Amino acid sequence: MEFFRKDFDKKLKSYLTVYKTPLAPDSLDPTVFYFPEDGQRPRLLPAIHAQITNDIEILVSSQPARVKHYVIVGDVVTPGKKNKNSDIKVLVVINRDIKDVDVNGLAAEELLKLANSLSGKLATGTFHKINYMITIRDIADPNEPLHRKYDSIYDIPNMNWMKYPSGLKAQ
Repeated sequence: MEFFRKDFDKKLKSYLTVYKTPLAPDSLDPTVFYFPEDGQRPRLLPAIHAQITNDIEILVSSQPARVKHYVIVGDVVTPGKKNKNSDIKVLVVINRDIKDVDVNGLAAEELLKLANSLSGKLATGTFHKINYMITIRDIADPNEPLHRKYDSIYDIPNMNWMKYPSGLKAQ
């Protein structure tokens, strides 16, 4: 039965990607981001934004103060990446100043297990899997090596760019 499911998924993926125009070298995947008509910077599509926000609410167990930031990094926020199936990497920065978050112990293990269980689902309307990665390193700090590691960073709750991709052209 599993063989038929994989075969069906492969045929469906092939069918849905026929006649799709490739991404321009200076653009983002239109199945993930849209360019507002008023000339503002590109934004995450509302359905994907809602899906990630709901997953984060599940992850923090209705205690939003546990999370400092959650951002998208990686290939999907890099202009011109040709792989339309690259993962949407969501970095979840945990607020380690809160005393009920035991970063080194059992609470951290539970957060990692929950993040792994939420990961791997396809983003709404795309072939991009969403993967959640937990960290305590503050990506908002420009001096942090994690911040410098990525060429572009999209801040999900504020629907804005923390680090705007170089070479991205408006539509």
